[in-house]
Amino acid sequence: MLYISVRYEQPCFRSVYEAMQEIGVSSEDNDGTAILIWHDSLKECDYFSHLSPWQIVNRLPCVSALCRKAPFAYLLQRMQKLIPSIYTFMPKTFILPAQFDEFKKAVEKGDKAYIFKPDSSSQGSGIIIIKPKSEIEIKEDCPLAVVQEYINSYLIRNTKFDLRLYVLVASLNPLEIYVYRNGLARFCSEEITTESKFGQLSNVTINQANPNADISEVSQLVSDISHQIELDGITMKELWQRIDNAIVLTIIAAHKTLSEAEKWYCPNLGYPRCFQILGFDILLDKNFDPWIMEVNRRPSLDYYRGKERRMKVGMIRDAVRIAAPYEKAQIAVNSRKWGWDKSSWTNFVKMTPSIVEGVSEARDEVLKKSLFERAYPNSENPNSRNWEIARKVGDLLPIEDMPGFTLPRLDL
Repeated sequence: MLYISVRYEQPCFRSVYEAMQEIGVSSEDNDGTAILIWHDSLKECDYFSHLSPWQIVNRLPCVSALCRKAPFAYLLQRMQKLIPSIYTFMPKTFILPAQFDEFKKAVEKGDKAYIFKPDSSSQGSGIIIIKPKSEIEIKEDCPLAVVQEYINSYLIRNTKFDLRLYVLVASLNPLEIYVYRNGLARFCSEEITTESKFGQLSNVTINQANPNADISEVSQLVSDISHQIELDGITMKELWQRIDNAIVLTIIAAHKTLSEAEKWYCPNLGYPRCFQILGFDILLDKNFDPWIMEVNRRPSLDYYRGKERRMKVGMIRDAVRIAAPYEKAQIAVNSRKWGWDKSSWTNFVKMTPSIVEGVSEARDEVLKKSLFERAYPNSENPNSRNWEIARKVGDLLPIEDMPGFTLPRLDL
């Protein structure tokens, strides 16, 4: 159980309410004493300026630098140029219109297919498959978009699929990343040999439009296919290590921007005050190497079947217990009738170390029975040395405007 209070700023996914109820998190409308503030809106808004100094919010500042397609590509391209042997998990990508000429030459001379994605699109809207040496129908002055090389993926039953995995960034300073050991396996609704989009694109929204689609086949759990993956040539332990490596390096590429934004928008006043559950879309190639396709700031937490409900409710439940184990802070807020301002709260936490004592132990206790595993820091992962190299490189790079992402005009 977790004896804190939550305030919902908008109507939320039913799985969120159910997860909070399971662990005893209470809620009241307009509760000014709640430690946890929860947002679920599709539309981005001001998540931070109205926070009280003791409150935690389930949003990271400037996370769109990681979750918009163009700045995501820019950040990874920047790291690929400097340490190409480490950043090997993003398909060859062109940011349009800036890299249109390079993209055009690649299509004309190559034998590879590409996938066009508008920068701010979701649910598969605007996606175009571009075949090798085909005529490019995209205009040179098109709105901001990315084009990714089509990856020949690992197939199950001759059908393409990708993974939607849930990643908890529980803290930016210090950086703590947890990866849930289950998720969605999203299958195409036709075999790869068909020429239609239903055999080439694994987006659930696209495949739900196929009148012949069976939703139970289109949307499965990772746990449903793990046995087949092992039969086909890799242990799940090794696969998760590879996936963790790609996820950690992706977040490291954006860490400096996120970390500096946190200092301005949501500063640590005794404990980290922002976290986020991200949705990573990952494709496995024929060698079982993971390729990060994109990152979602608001992955759908809705469910349509019992086992999907259990997976998502369990994931949210444990994410909250890991990110917000601040029961002693909640007690302190509730017990002081005249409230706190920033100065008094900060001084109180400094003078009362018991408020945050035991947080690491509480997280470790959750992890004993959770499907979340700490991906970073994790010295047992064989790639951990590369992570520290990447952090040093990333810390040396400037924080700057990117395609699709303009820095707030702040003194970061």
